[in-house]
Amino acid sequence: MTKALVTGAAGFIGTALVNRLVADQWSVVAIDCRPTTYAGATNVVADVSESGAVRDWIDSATTIFHLAAIASVPQSVVDPRSDFTNTMRPVFEVLESARAVGARVVFPSTASVFDSSNPLPLDERAMIRPTSPYGAAKVAGEAYCFAYHRAYGVDARIARFFSVFGPGLRRLAIHDLIRKAERATDELEVLGDGTQVRDYLYIDDAVNALLTVARHGAPGEDYNIGSGVPVTALALARLIATAMGRPELRLRTTGASFSGDTPRWYADISKIRKLGFEPRMPFDEGLRRTVAWLTSWRG
Repeated sequence: MTKALVTGAAGFIGTALVNRLVADQWSVVAIDCRPTTYAGATNVVADVSESGAVRDWIDSATTIFHLAAIASVPQSVVDPRSDFTNTMRPVFEVLESARAVGARVVFPSTASVFDSSNPLPLDERAMIRPTSPYGAAKVAGEAYCFAYHRAYGVDARIARFFSVFGPGLRRLAIHDLIRKAERATDELEVLGDGTQVRDYLYIDDAVNALLTVARHGAPGEDYNIGSGVPVTALALARLIATAMGRPELRLRTTGASFSGDTPRWYADISKIRKLGFEPRMPFDEGLRRTVAWLTSWRG
């Protein structure tokens, strides 16, 4: 039986990943600072930034999926100290624990590490120059993974996400637009000028990508994870309005977005495709499922 430890197990991607690993009959330890109750997994409440919190649960046969972080660009801009504290120390502790026992580390990063002037689509060699503290912390995490691989031989692999969505999503652009559409009378507000571009990957495909990197990726390598399909903010808003049965809603752009936002990104996924990964969920069907889940959830 394959062993996995998932940090940030109570989060959006962490929840889907733990459920998939259990279904695939991995031996799973789910760690979060909040209680988790996954059937078929060992549930641990712990602060990953504390020395030993991870080390006590792993051995050389373990793959660590390190998802624990404050994954919010706006929050990192408002409170960069908290973002640094809750991102960088856990990366260090995870890598130190992996170094001690010879475990593998899969580190999910973000497209927010890239410079906004890069030509599109973004491949793994695009210029790194973040626009937010959140992106900067992920750059540092990537650098530590590369350094621990080269200095100590740690099997560290980087899975660089673009935008992930699906049932279970409780924030970010798709969530916010769905909630706005629910409240709207005759118009739907879209941040910015509407020309912002994102690359949306359905949650099941995102989990498949993580497992692809874990199983078939190479130590010390980074992989862009996305759909490879660009979607503008205006197109997204129109698709959401239609999926919610509100095609009559007018779209109104605000002209401004939040500080730290990257205006345009979508991925070149050629590298991870060579490992056998292929996005499967059509965007419109994934969006329909997300709308159905979110309009019925009132957490």
